[in-house]
Amino acid sequence: MDWKEISIVRRNRRSGMSNAGWAYDAYPELDTLGAGKTMTAARIEGPAVITCIHMTQHFVYVPEDEPHPETWKALGARGIILEIFFDGAETPAVSAPLGDFFADGCGGRAKYFSTPFVEKAPEAYNCFIPMPFLKSARVTLRNETGRDLNNYTFVEYEKLDKLPEDTGYFHASWKRMAFQLNHDTDKQVFHIDGCGHLVGRAWSICTAEPYFRDFHFIMEGNNEFRIDGEAEPSVDYLGTEDSFGFSWGFREPFCGPYNGINHLDRAKPNMLSVYRFLSANAIRFTKSLDLRIDWKNEFRTWTKENYAKFLSAIRQANESGGAYVDYAMTFYWYQDAPGGAHAPLPPLEKRLLPLWGAEEK
Repeated sequence: MDWKEISIVRRNRRSGMSNAGWAYDAYPELDTLGAGKTMTAARIEGPAVITCIHMTQHFVYVPEDEPHPETWKALGARGIILEIFFDGAETPAVSAPLGDFFADGCGGRAKYFSTPFVEKAPEAYNCFIPMPFLKSARVTLRNETGRDLNNYTFVEYEKLDKLPEDTGYFHASWKRMAFQLNHDTDKQVFHIDGCGHLVGRAWSICTAEPYFRDFHFIMEGNNEFRIDGEAEPSVDYLGTEDSFGFSWGFREPFCGPYNGINHLDRAKPNMLSVYRFLSANAIRFTKSLDLRIDWKNEFRTWTKENYAKFLSAIRQANESGGAYVDYAMTFYWYQDAPGGAHAPLPPLEKRLLPLWGAEEK
């Protein structure tokens, strides 16, 4: 941060914070995160800006005879839903499973990492994304598990006299989709209506298909951003790994301040967690933003012989009911409206699975 910015004395602002979850200390009246319960972590009157959200990670005891321990371990990451409402809107601007919001990919398997936006610290999550609002903010955690969970959450904020004109509301949304991948796949994965700018993505990608080992071919799809309904993409990344700031595939873990591979597992199923946050290079739109992943142009320059082998292998995988890939995606953006529109959340038992099977589509 520039020294001039951090050293300015701001006389008409006031700091505050809200505690929740830990009713075992100075505030026994605090709301707790019981089984099936929605806990209100903060209610704040505006104008103000949320400056930090901190909370514990949740660890669930796994019985020794449990045949699927990995599913239980995902309870703390995907069994809790974070929602944030601004200015009395009926629908939340932020709605995502807790771990996915904090880029803790693949059901809570990500390694520790830190960015200026979110971080996974030892046994804690922190969010530093500024969230300004005009009238009110309400931060909630919904525990959809059958377990009472120990939780401590605090929300820090700053009261303001007014908001600058054209200030946007922060949004985050989660979506999960599984599909058969082939040489003609072209998938719309995200759409926003309104005016704003995209500031980040955090994706978990899983596959059990041997042909996609090391995310071969999965990484190739072009990430096409169409702005304001345009026919051709004005932002077109020629490869998923490049769209997240990497090259030649997702080769090894790396956690940087803006780009990261914070989980990479080459066992079966293969699991990958990546994030990218945007600052000066945010993707801006006035009416709408649409993201598609398009594999139709991949490997077309191969020799006819090699391309024929590729087509044969992937067609056989599709015909036998395989070649499925599973995307769980969190998007972060600012928009001129306080309410949000989100894809329906899959039921808890499906959210916990590391990979959706073909029979569950």
